[in-house]
Amino acid sequence: MVANGPRSGDHEDAPRAPARGPARSRAILVIEDDQGVCDALAGVLSDEGYEVMTARNGAEALARLRGAPAPALIVLDLMMPMMDGYAFRAEQLRTPAIADVPVVVLTAGAAPRAAELGPVDILKKPVNLAALLDAVARYV
Repeated sequence: MVANGPRSGDHEDAPRAPARGPARSRAILVIEDDQGVCDALAGVLSDEGYEVMTARNGAEALARLRGAPAPALIVLDLMMPMMDGYAFRAEQLRTPAIADVPVVVLTAGAAPRAAELGPVDILKKPVNLAALLDAVARYV
């Protein structure tokens, strides 16, 4: 949708430049192992005009990110098989090409190790779509 507060008009350019430097796409990487949740998130974000990529776990996400342009934002589930959100975030922070990509974490429970994640937004599942879109609009 075109007129959603911070994503339109004069507000769009000012917050973007300092956070991301050279022009970055409106791409969002959704890392979520639950296919239904992943599809729902991708659908909502696509309907809002974002380019959406998906991955089922942190390892798959890292493979997608290697050699590709960094997304503007990562939406990250914490509890996943193979490589969970904590392990993904640690690797992300160690990888210069993607270390500065902002992250919105989704979690069904508490995030007892939240300090390990560094600066992220944390949203509880089931996700309030307005809260998710507000968080996304702050970064993209």
